[in-house]
Amino acid sequence: MLTRSSRHPDGSRCSRRALLTGVGATLAVVTAGCTGFLDDEETASGDPESHVPAETTVLARLDVATIAADGNDDVLEELAAVEPGHIDVATTFEARTGLDPLEADELLLFDADAADTDDDTTGRNVIVDGDWAEADVVASLEETTGLEYERSEVDELYRPVDATEVDSDAPEPPFLGVLIDDRFVVGEEEGVRSSLDVRDGDGEPLAGTLRDAYDDARGEHLTVASEPSGPLVPAEYQALADGLNFEIFDEVQAVGRSYAAVENGIAIELALHVPTEADAAELESVTNGAIAALAGLDEEFADARDDVSLERTGAVVELDYEGDADVVFALLDEV
Repeated sequence: MLTRSSRHPDGSRCSRRALLTGVGATLAVVTAGCTGFLDDEETASGDPESHVPAETTVLARLDVATIAADGNDDVLEELAAVEPGHIDVATTFEARTGLDPLEADELLLFDADAADTDDDTTGRNVIVDGDWAEADVVASLEETTGLEYERSEVDELYRPVDATEVDSDAPEPPFLGVLIDDRFVVGEEEGVRSSLDVRDGDGEPLAGTLRDAYDDARGEHLTVASEPSGPLVPAEYQALADGLNFEIFDEVQAVGRSYAAVENGIAIELALHVPTEADAAELESVTNGAIAALAGLDEEFADARDDVSLERTGAVVELDYEGDADVVFALLDEV
């Protein structure tokens, strides 16, 4: 039923390009679905998350520095096995800017679009921490796009000049914002401007349930938080899980996930945030039933059932698993 795609048909290890594609696909797996307001000083020089605008509905962090320290190939191969075939954010970033994402310290994707879109606008805004000089980033953009970039002295925004001359079939050239030294935001004009506004105190940073879900989920290699934009449990699976009432999943306000490559495969923590503790109690009960039903439908998941734990804390239900990545396929496909 489930197959790995992290090796080529001849059994060789994935190329670096394929691994990057898989990382992007993992970022896009957000399809499942409060720090308070920062003062001006914190917003100006804090973590990359402090520059994320309030209207964000999808937030994903790739800790490139940790991945590099743990060994690129092994870590990326396991992450790539989780959910292939979606938008490759890391390679898109490289293709649009000419910058190698593996040379960054951290990539932070933010978007205000629906979490379950599969079109090529997903992940269009990226905050990147790295040691690139501002002039080198601009030069790379100009070389990659074939366009001159013009800087606004007021808000440190770089815009492409004569972008109307770009082939209509080609993606729109990105805008660039300089947030602080060694931190840039790249993406669509609206997203870049919104991030700069947050830096300047003219816009509100992300707060509330989605930020809580992100902070609670933040892990070693990959962290994802999203607001659900559709049913979390596919209708066809609901039909198979006879006797369970999945309406409680409509109450989920945000989903937080963290992924880490470990010796025996993948470690995943998935947290579902709901409005009240009573909602969480009902959600825990239904999820337990769904996991039992899934074990009856998928042989690989059934074998690993004892490695899946479920617990409830306040208004949050958390599912943890560590082991073979193929089991994660089953979890993400059905629950």
